[in-house]
Order: sequence, then C-alpha cells, then structure tokens
Amino acid sequence: MKIITSLGKPRRQQPVIGVALGGGGLRGTAHIGVLEILQSKGLQIDLVAGTSAGSIIAMLYALGWTPKDMSNLLSKVTITDYADYVADIKTLFWMAARDILDRFSLPHRWLPPTPLGLIRGTKFEKLLSRLSNNRDFHQIDFPLFVTATDICSGRLVCFCPPRFAQLSSQRPEIIFTSDCTLAQAVRASTAIPGIFHPVIWQEWLLVDGGLKNNVPSDLLRWAGADLVIAVDLGFDAQSSDQIDTILEILLQALDIMGQSSTDIRLEQTADVVIQPRTGSASLTDVDKVPAMIEAGRQAALSAWPQIALWLRNLAKRPS
Repeated sequence: MKIITSLGKPRRQQPVIGVALGGGGLRGTAHIGVLEILQSKGLQIDLVAGTSAGSIIAMLYALGWTPKDMSNLLSKVTITDYADYVADIKTLFWMAARDILDRFSLPHRWLPPTPLGLIRGTKFEKLLSRLSNNRDFHQIDFPLFVTATDICSGRLVCFCPPRFAQLSSQRPEIIFTSDCTLAQAVRASTAIPGIFHPVIWQEWLLVDGGLKNNVPSDLLRWAGADLVIAVDLGFDAQSSDQIDTILEILLQALDIMGQSSTDIRLEQTADVVIQPRTGSASLTDVDKVPAMIEAGRQAALSAWPQIALWLRNLAKRPS
C-alpha cells in the first residue's frame, strides 16, 4: 500500500483515509462499533491514530484484528487480567505519607520509594505484549500513531513507524519515535495520572496521551491523509452521586480539561467527526460494553452520508 506524506510527493489514485480514535476509558469500546460500520461500508482505512483507550483499538486494528475479533476479546477479558493494584497496607501508608508531606512542602526523600499510581500496569503491559506478539513499530506495515504525554516537560510523544519518525523536524513541538514496542506505546498512552504508574521510557516519564491530544486527527493530516475521520467520545455530564471514586473523578477531570482543545483541533484538522452517545461508564462497568459498541455503530451510521459525500468529492478531484 502506497502511503503519501505531506512532502509533495506524487499522490496515489485513491484518497488516503485516516481514522483518529479518542480516549474515554471504557467508553472507548464504542470505537469497535464505529470500525464495524466503516468496514461494512467497504471503507479502506489507510492510517489510524489513537490516544488512551483509542490507542488499544488502534493497535489491534493496525495488527489486522477485525471488530468482531475485538468484541470476542472483550467478552473474555476481566479487570483482574490487567489491573495489578497496589494493595498492601504498608505501601498505601507510605504513599499517603508522601502526599501529606508534599502538600505541606515538607521533605520526604527519606521515605522509601513508592509506586506513582494505584495500578502498577505490569499485568496490562504483559497482556498488550501477548495481543501484539511483542511486535514493535519496525515490524508492522500499517501506519499506526499512538500518543503519550511526557509529564515532566509537558510535550506530546508520538510513537509511529520509522518513515514518519524521520520527518520529526516538521513538527518540532512533538517527540516522534519508533523505538519501542507496540505494548509499551499503548501502555504509556493509557497511563491515567494517579491511577496507572507512569511509563519510564528513555529519559521520559510518560502518562496518558489525552493530556495533550485526546483525538489525534492532526497527526493524520500531517501524515498525508486526504480524509480524516475522528471519533470523539467527549465527556459525559454526570450527577454528583455518579462520581464517587478517585478513578471516576480523575477520568472526568481529564475529559473536561481536554475537551476545549480537542474541539479546536477537530475543527481545524478533521473532516468528519463521529460522536457516539455512550452515556457514562467506569472502568469496571464491563456489562455496559455491548451498549457502548452499539452506540458506536449508531453514530457511524449517522455520519456515513457525510463520509460518502467526502469520498465522492475526493473522487472528482484531478489525479
């Protein structure tokens, strides 16, 4: 498959189509429904980008998984397969002590080292490694873009194939690299601050890509996509009695903080925005997955006339 970059090289006859999958916790399973409809319509996707939950689906798609394969996987995976909680009382005590001392600007280097999140993430990365057969960005043909955030510098990190990483001088504000496994990239992209332990990779401390770029449609435009389809899960307004755990507070806060910048980015770089109406869901609400997938299907069906119009217009352009 010939992929065209934004360097002015000759274009292929068919338009290059990119799909950006946004973050949103368990609501990210709606991406499966979106891809199912796009596939049923015969749409050929040439590039895929994902952030946080979207990066999981993007990785599987780039590896050749079908939406049905993804649905079957979800029916078998439980939270114990990927969540290794920090559960011992001693560790939790020292974590709390560090937080208290830090709040009052008191020194705490004398305390023993503690995890930087409630979930270590080791089990999750092992699961991702199994699903991806330990492949890295040098070993896949499909153009995949996964975002993470360096929590120290605040810069966006984009994991992508080598031929795109070599063009990093075009976007100096972003750290482009292909030197890691798919599992490491997705693990970093999904590292919700305070919940998952950050990923220490080279000189960076990486957390959820949603802090900087929750729906990476701009990366697909930069990479040469003629038609950019973005799936934005947004955030779901909830009543106070629905938000009753630390995890739910953090997820809602991340969604709210990133929505304004996401809206601007999508207006500038996405041609079609699909917004599934998923409702609310915590990471443990696995019983809601079928409804999330169906919400993705319905949203994609509603957006299809707009996508078809873009395809017709692109087909009319001079070769």
